[in-house]
Amino acid sequence: MTMVVRAGVFGALAAAGAAFGQNDAGSWNRDFGKLSDPSPPFRGPGIVGTALGPGGSASRGFDSGGTTLLSWLSLTDFAPDMSSGNDCWGYTSPTGREIAIMGMDKGFGFVDISDPVNPQILAVVRGETSTWRDVKVVGHYAYGVNESGNGIQVMDLSQVDQGVVTFVKDKRQQGHSTTHNIAANPDSGYLYLCGANIANGGLVAVSTANPTEPTIVGAWTGHYVHDAQIVTYTSGPYSGRELAFCCNGSKVRVLDVTNKSNMYQISQITYSGARYCHQGWLSADRRYFYVDDEMDEVKGRDQTTTHIFDVSDPANPMYVGWGTSGLPASDHNLYWHQQRLYQANYNSGLQVLDASDPTNLVRVGWFDTRPETNKAGFGGSWSCFPFFDSGSVLISDMARGLFVVKLGEPCAADFNADGDVNTLDVAAFLNAWAADDEGADLNGDGEVNTLDVTVFLNAWTAGC
Repeated sequence: MTMVVRAGVFGALAAAGAAFGQNDAGSWNRDFGKLSDPSPPFRGPGIVGTALGPGGSASRGFDSGGTTLLSWLSLTDFAPDMSSGNDCWGYTSPTGREIAIMGMDKGFGFVDISDPVNPQILAVVRGETSTWRDVKVVGHYAYGVNESGNGIQVMDLSQVDQGVVTFVKDKRQQGHSTTHNIAANPDSGYLYLCGANIANGGLVAVSTANPTEPTIVGAWTGHYVHDAQIVTYTSGPYSGRELAFCCNGSKVRVLDVTNKSNMYQISQITYSGARYCHQGWLSADRRYFYVDDEMDEVKGRDQTTTHIFDVSDPANPMYVGWGTSGLPASDHNLYWHQQRLYQANYNSGLQVLDASDPTNLVRVGWFDTRPETNKAGFGGSWSCFPFFDSGSVLISDMARGLFVVKLGEPCAADFNADGDVNTLDVAAFLNAWAADDEGADLNGDGEVNTLDVTVFLNAWTAGC
């Protein structure tokens, strides 16, 4: 795995360790764990052109349940020299085209997944080589950061309907060059740098009033911030206020960031057995904040643990319990969407937990991008993105690249997974069946034969 890391942020955090406390010293110590368990990059092509339910996924070597694999683009599909994957995010154009953004060690890949079974790579925007890369979108601009340089990479998505992604510039300013994570509040139009090489590694506010010139306008320097979600309240005691829910190693800290010249902490909370409070996401009603601790599974806990906080009063957050997928894998990034938690849990891949009962999480689906193991540690799925209206979910894998999946079993008669049962499905199935393609193994028995024709015809007659 190729890596170039500038010493700035890691050196500064190491020097600040005594002030922060070892658990809170930032990414410099914990994140090098990713390099202790590297999987060699998969060098073949991915899977496109055929949607695969659990049976079909298993025939291709993946473990899944309650999900359909729509497509998979390997690192090599993006570029032969890509060696590792990291973050992912998404963008929907004004006409409804869905664009996946895949972070890799040498840049960002942009993929049109409007037809998720037949994704189209639009562009690769390159940057300094880094294992760590993060990206968010405000308006029709994507803003990317990494741990090796470039400052903020600005990328224009206004012409993705025409298949064009335009690199605008690397914005460097006020000594800023490296960043661990970037957060965004599209409602306010601000970006927030987390773990940058300036401002003590704290939370740095960046205005996008001029979207091609993102400008640093303030910072909270009281503590290293690893990741954050920032939201604007429209009702209740905090109506009109912008609050940041920050993950800081051993604590969750809530900041009022409304005034960028005077951002301040309004509360903090820790929890028993805290090892590395890594990342979290709010429920839509902003009552609960769900947190993944990246290190507790390798330091004592035998199950993937999601920590749950009641933040209905942001000034007085309360720890109210925890949930689990029941597997031992370490967790990394999670997102709440439509009563479900979508979790990128490293060696157990994507895990989907029903959170309709907010403190009683129940596993309802999964897609394991690294089926070789479920152990605690730092390989496999890095992140996910569940917010597309179509229901397509992105998974970014460190060694295998970008996966597009959908919750739910596929309809056998909708063979091309375009949401419509028609003669195109007949042609696609017959072509796959004649070619003895594993995707035509509709009953999952490991063979392509007339039994699969029966499954298809029954589904076709029933119309799914």
